[in-house]
This record gives sequence, structure tokens and C-alpha cells, in this order.
Amino acid sequence: MRKSALVLILLLVPTLCMAQGILTVSSAMGSVEWKPVTASTFAPIPLSTQTVRVGDQIRTGPGSQLILTLPDSSYMVISENSTVTIQEFWTPGVRSLVNMMLGKVRFYIQRLGGKPNPYSVQTPTALIAVRGTIFEVTVDAAKTVEVECFEGQVAVENAAIHDREVILNPGYRTLVRPDQIPVIPVAANEPLNRNRVIDVIRKDDPVLSAKDAKAIERLIRDNDRRNRTSDPLQAPSGTTTTDTQRAKTGTMKYPPM
Repeated sequence: MRKSALVLILLLVPTLCMAQGILTVSSAMGSVEWKPVTASTFAPIPLSTQTVRVGDQIRTGPGSQLILTLPDSSYMVISENSTVTIQEFWTPGVRSLVNMMLGKVRFYIQRLGGKPNPYSVQTPTALIAVRGTIFEVTVDAAKTVEVECFEGQVAVENAAIHDREVILNPGYRTLVRPDQIPVIPVAANEPLNRNRVIDVIRKDDPVLSAKDAKAIERLIRDNDRRNRTSDPLQAPSGTTTTDTQRAKTGTMKYPPM
């Protein structure tokens, strides 16, 4: 009877940890500050601290790094000069890992049944849905977000514009500015213009009847098929997916599978 009870407890431990929103502190280096959900100010994280919970905030200083591990063995590496808030990653459906306010975090997501575990990452500007296993998110002081995919796939959209998203394949990255859709992804070894401005120009729409064609406002460098060829930062042979099971309307995959 005692042995059966012990086995049951061991089976329930991962579930209990998940339900309580616990992440394990696997490694801490340099200046790492911690503000528990019950505290009002940041303080150096004690050496005895082994876990952090939902609502806790983490802040790293210059030359510092913190590694947090989830119950499913996924983990995140929080780089220097970063600020994040632990979120309710156990929520049914897509589980939100952290809210990144500033800095850089690289995520390593485990697979469950051959598919990446369904996590997401929030920032002040972008929402990142994990369809892959390794990716990196950087948030600067202007709330501009850069996302790069190293393995698998990652879906990126503006937090305020939910009808346009891009899907990054390995070796591609994109940029999201406040109030703008993600820019067309580029290969990781190509320059990504952080000061790029999307211009609005007036053009004739060739789809309209030639007899009564009217000039319309059009984004010269948006995700529209007819404008894509004029975009100097487009990925080669970019296409818009029609697979509704993989992406939303307006979603793009780079490069096409």
C-alpha cells in the first residue's frame, strides 16, 4: 500500500508543479534581481532560491544570465539587461511563458508526441506562437521586437493587429514595431533595417475595371502579393499560405515548404 502511494505521488509531482506555475532556476550568473509577486521592489535573487512562480519578475544586469527550466524540460536563457514576468504557462490550450518587457531571451521548447509544446511569448508589441523548438526574442527600449527562428517554426504577429502574421522557418527573422505588422522576413545573414518606414502611396488598382478605375491607397511594401516583388527585403520566392490549419489569413511562410 505504501509503495503504491509513493508511485502515485511521483506521478503527480510534474502535474502539481505545472498547476502551481513553478519554474526551476537552473543557473544564475552575475547580477540577477527578483521581485516575487508578493513584493513591491526588486532585490538580488538569493542563492538559496531554486524556483520562481507566476507573477514573479526577473531583471538581469550587464554581463548576467539566468536559465529557467519548465516542468516539461523546456527552458529559457534570459540574457543580460533583460526584464521578464513569469506568466500562467499552464493555462489550457496555448500556454503563455513570459511577458518580455526588455532584453533578449532564447527559448528551447520540448516536443510532445512529435509536436512542439503549445507555448506563446508576449511582448509590449508582438505575440509569438511557438510552432518550433528554438527561437530568440529581443525587445528594445522603443518596444521594437525582433524574432529569429533557429529550429522548427515560429508565428509572429503584432499584439494590436491580429489579422496579419508571418511564420518564420529556421534561419529567418522578422521585426515588429508598435502599430505595424511584422516586416517581411529576411535570412539571418541579411541586414534587417530597424529604421525602415512603410510608405503609403497612391496607385491604380489593376483589378478594378479599366473604364472606371480609381486610385486607391495602398501600402507599397505590405504583405499584398502585387506589392511583394517591389520589396527589397522580401525573402526569395515568398508565398502566402492557403493552409487554414497552419496559419491565419494573410500569413506567410519563409521560405515556402
